Amino acid sequence: MSKKIVNQTKKSLIWDLTGSVLRQFAGIFISIILARLLTPAEFGIIGMAMVFIGITEVFIDVGFTSGLIQQQNTKDIAYSSIFYVNLGISALLSLIIVLVAPYVSDFYNEPEIKFILYYLALIPIIAALGRVQSTILSKRMDFRSLTIRSISATVVGGIAGVVAAYSGLGVYSLVVQQITTISTSTVLLWFSTGWRPKLEFSMVEVKSLLGYSSYIFLDGVLRQIFNRIDTIFVGKFFSPSILGFYSRADSLRAQIDTYTTNSLRKVMFPALSALQDDFQAFKQIYHKIFNVITGLTVMLVGPIYFLSHQIIIGMLGQKWAPSIVFFQILLFSTLTTPQTGMMAQAVLAKGFSKLRFKLGLIQRVLKLAPMIFGYFFGIVNFAYAVITVATLVFFIYAYVMDSKFQISFVKQVKELLLPNVVFGVFLLFYHLFREDINAWLYAAGFVICNGLFLHLIKHESLTVVFNNLKTVKEKISKFKR
Repeated sequence: MSKKIVNQTKKSLIWDLTGSVLRQFAGIFISIILARLLTPAEFGIIGMAMVFIGITEVFIDVGFTSGLIQQQNTKDIAYSSIFYVNLGISALLSLIIVLVAPYVSDFYNEPEIKFILYYLALIPIIAALGRVQSTILSKRMDFRSLTIRSISATVVGGIAGVVAAYSGLGVYSLVVQQITTISTSTVLLWFSTGWRPKLEFSMVEVKSLLGYSSYIFLDGVLRQIFNRIDTIFVGKFFSPSILGFYSRADSLRAQIDTYTTNSLRKVMFPALSALQDDFQAFKQIYHKIFNVITGLTVMLVGPIYFLSHQIIIGMLGQKWAPSIVFFQILLFSTLTTPQTGMMAQAVLAKGFSKLRFKLGLIQRVLKLAPMIFGYFFGIVNFAYAVITVATLVFFIYAYVMDSKFQISFVKQVKELLLPNVVFGVFLLFYHLFREDINAWLYAAGFVICNGLFLHLIKHESLTVVFNNLKTVKEKISKFKR
């Protein structure tokens, strides 16, 4: 295994993980303020509109940026060519959003959505202006610059949104937040890279990326559509308030995913791409990251599950109480989706974009099942079906990693289940004796018992936590001197 790549990966991980924590703290603080200023229905309406903005994201670069990262030697003309392709596509997407806005409004029977989409149509063009710069920084594994940019954009956008909400703009304060965040991010990316597009274009370079990127693009289209199909479904068949409760719970669940494993997965793609021809090194780092992801997820999901009532009521207020049941159910998907995402990155790092597309197609088809349950049996059963599908997708990916890349299926399942043993036991007693349990003491007991168990089995996730704490302590000691 290349020592240089290992060191770069560690540094990138530390920077990105630090950025994720700080960004999420800022995001949570801003969300708390906005949740108290705005209604669940207003969050539901912006969620309906953002579905279509999110879907356009994948069309901006047609998968070319992933191709640029995976490509070993990239010419400068290739970056310029992809920049202009992205910009042209994004301008077309913005026009399409404006044209379909009235029909989207009619679909949801919400007149306000039309005007919201007119403003949000600016986002694809603004995002496209910084896409190649972000790719260059990722390829260099310069996550320091990406981290500073991300935190700054989150804070600036959040402040703009809060000011707009205090000014009485209602749902449009969330529009202000979105546009300000992406604008700040793009400006900072231009200052961070030093790269500027040149007046040159090569169709040859564009075509050279098509073989790999075309499947990334097709998979991305399906992923964006099906990742948001639950929002479309809930928004269409239930009220904006129900969508607000559900989307807020899912948003909190997604933040847990970011805290635990998103940084690992982001750093993993360029790292594994560099090791794609070294099977033993690839396999070694794969298992290490898999274990760290699983252990960190359980460490955080456990206490948050037991304190879900206190967290939601304490942060968002009593009016968001219906979100609790959705939050608790959706938390279970966090136990498998990070590993699934990691396996998908591993497949791409090996250069098998076509295989990744096929797996994604299976995953998207399976995601249709929860809507059937939701339509006939209600929104709560819809949430249960979502986590069932997420678990099934994990096993499908684990099987493919075994059959295609000789990474043991049994070992992966064991690495998933073992760190969850203590959580399973505590979960059983929690639901048997919930009325007699002090949630804070119970969560603390879980943290202690889970930590002892992970120490007993010498789990890698605990080693990572201790090493990082040791590093922080050493830096603080040096600073004091």
